[in-house]
Amino acid sequence: MKKITSLVLVIVMLASLALFTACNKPEEPVTPEYARMTIDINPSVEFMLDEEGKVASVTALNDDGSILIAGEVFVGKTAEEATELMLTVAGETGYLVKGNVTADENNVKISVSGDGKYAEELYKKVEAEAKSTLEAIDVEAIVTEVDAMGVEALRELAVATAGITEEEAEAMTEAELCEAISAARIETALLLTEELRELYYEAKDYEIEFAKSRYTAELIEGLGGLYTLLLNQYNKALETCEKAVDTLEKLRYETLIDPDSQYQKALVALRESKTELLKQRTYTASLDVNGEEFASAEVKLGLDEERYEQALAAFERIGEAANLGFDSAIAGIEAARLAMKSIEETLPDSIEEQLTADAEALETYLNDAKDGFFTEFETLYGEDIAKIEEQLLAEKAKLKGEAA
Repeated sequence: MKKITSLVLVIVMLASLALFTACNKPEEPVTPEYARMTIDINPSVEFMLDEEGKVASVTALNDDGSILIAGEVFVGKTAEEATELMLTVAGETGYLVKGNVTADENNVKISVSGDGKYAEELYKKVEAEAKSTLEAIDVEAIVTEVDAMGVEALRELAVATAGITEEEAEAMTEAELCEAISAARIETALLLTEELRELYYEAKDYEIEFAKSRYTAELIEGLGGLYTLLLNQYNKALETCEKAVDTLEKLRYETLIDPDSQYQKALVALRESKTELLKQRTYTASLDVNGEEFASAEVKLGLDEERYEQALAAFERIGEAANLGFDSAIAGIEAARLAMKSIEETLPDSIEEQLTADAEALETYLNDAKDGFFTEFETLYGEDIAKIEEQLLAEKAKLKGEAA
């Protein structure tokens, strides 16, 4: 009986030792992978992270975000370093307020999209860095985790920005989708505003579509004189499509990007009112609530908030009207596309067979069109790109209290 008891004790001890070893075994480090991180304090900013966990691209998700990231170097930093820089600059420009404000007035919202455990661990590191930075810059704030962009939303973003099809996106993991989005964001890194990026993505999508049509026209031409009439009809429909797109792009530029447009003038007014509001909010927060100056400063802050809301409402009205103005131009493109599609439906089977057989050559043809497009876009809008950055830097200097 004693032998049995001793044996049982040994077995129990061995099992306990195995359990202790398993529980205390260091976890395998999680391998970094492509991910999407956003930090929103209005400014709102997106960081695409690469397979080394470093920032591959930074994109402003609103106009305040454009001001905040202008002139800053985020690319190449870790997610934690990027968080520290963003919050530090936000403190310097008044987007985060020091002084007699409650923590919920400074709400730092963070999200991390990506596959599984890496995204979870990354959020914890970024959250810890955010709290540490806020303490270092003496800002009372709440750090909140918000819902990250899910896989379906990532697919939509990848299709909209990265030039991939819905079918291709459907077969991709979250990390692969983030990688595709990252590549697209790197391509448009110089385009600091949403209006410029929208113009770019739209123009590029049409360019790729028309590149395939031009390739098809070359195949029709190769069939010889019997198809001359068909080739002429197809080329005419393609030309109509291209002219309709040119009309839309010109309208979009004149309405949303041209410095003389009502939209840009309203945006300048909005930025100026926001600058005054942020400066007054910072000043008010620096005062003793029981002091003589506080009451009058608070009144002025209220007036500045009203002026900002009025400027924002005016800006939004102009933006909504501008978008409605694009409807007729878009309708013209769709009509021209339908005309092209009806012609394509009458093409001989040999054309479709040739397109299938030439899939690799067609892919190269389309890639050449993609690769050269940004250079063309930058050449066309280079002055506007530079002017926009100059304006953003000047507004940022005002917020910092520096000479513009």
